[in-house]
Amino acid sequence: MNDHSPNIGNARTVRWTDAAALAHYRQQRNGLDYFRAMARGDIPRVPMYSVLDMRLTDVERGYSRFECDLGPHMLNPLGGIHGGVYAVLMDSAAGIATQSWTAEGEAAQTVRLNVEFLRPLTADSGTVICEGRTVKAGKQVTLSDATITDSAGKLVGRAQGTFMILQIGGAAPVPADDPGEMPVFAEREYSFVCGDPTAMFRAAPGRTGIELLTMMANGDLPVPPISETLGFYGQSFGDGTATFTCEPTERQYNPMGSMHGGMPATLIDSATGCAIQSQLPEGFGYSTIYLTCEYFRGITVDTGLLTCTGNVVKRGRRVSVADASVVDADGKVYVRGTATCLAYPIA
Repeated sequence: MNDHSPNIGNARTVRWTDAAALAHYRQQRNGLDYFRAMARGDIPRVPMYSVLDMRLTDVERGYSRFECDLGPHMLNPLGGIHGGVYAVLMDSAAGIATQSWTAEGEAAQTVRLNVEFLRPLTADSGTVICEGRTVKAGKQVTLSDATITDSAGKLVGRAQGTFMILQIGGAAPVPADDPGEMPVFAEREYSFVCGDPTAMFRAAPGRTGIELLTMMANGDLPVPPISETLGFYGQSFGDGTATFTCEPTERQYNPMGSMHGGMPATLIDSATGCAIQSQLPEGFGYSTIYLTCEYFRGITVDTGLLTCTGNVVKRGRRVSVADASVVDADGKVYVRGTATCLAYPIA
């Protein structure tokens, strides 16, 4: 199966294997054996891993290791690697460290994720390493941590995750005419073109935060590359508020056949950060330094359109706080979160 994602200029094609393959193989193995098989390449990668060029390279009891090749398709509006990429990596690593303790018929679901952003990353930062380690394994709740280090070995992010152990039922049906045959799973792909990641940075001189965001909403500035990569878009921006929407798709899926926990974290990081950006004076941008997300319900393609609105809670000269919730069309809350952001001069 070919899940390589070629990147030529601003054009990109993302490929992955039908997420039903993950459920089929997961039902037949305990957590440790399942993810070891994925690290060896015996079973397909998770869709989100293919989208973000993540490779699971090692899994032991209570430990996991990823490598991730950073690139321009991961950039935020100001030209840095989006905080959502940090969240996806560390939720994955901490989650697999937790999953390594699960028996056949069990899985782990993120309940809470705390992310600290220690150093910025760029598209030229190369390959980063993300490692997850279990702090305390329990029958119902497990705590695991994760760290990201850059190519020079410097710590750039760390996270703490709380995971609930769930029963996932009986064996999944085998999609083959003969139950003895190896099932055949479809390969998927999605192609898109990223806009100029430096456009907002170049437009910043002489413009306030809300002016820049309004230009993006009106189409006068391109959406950031990460929006096209993961499939979420800014809809409206006001004084201290920002709203994003996302249509769940299979390329956002985790190993359990639902939306990866890093995806709503990406929405919350975007909505809270842009809410703060909307109140910044000209010549200033923001950087998230701390993000907390609480997860209440799983999300699938059947959930329908998601909306995430961020609102400033406390505005400071340097440090501000905003919160946001991810809701469906009926207003049901799936994930909520809070971000602390630092303002800095960009022009």
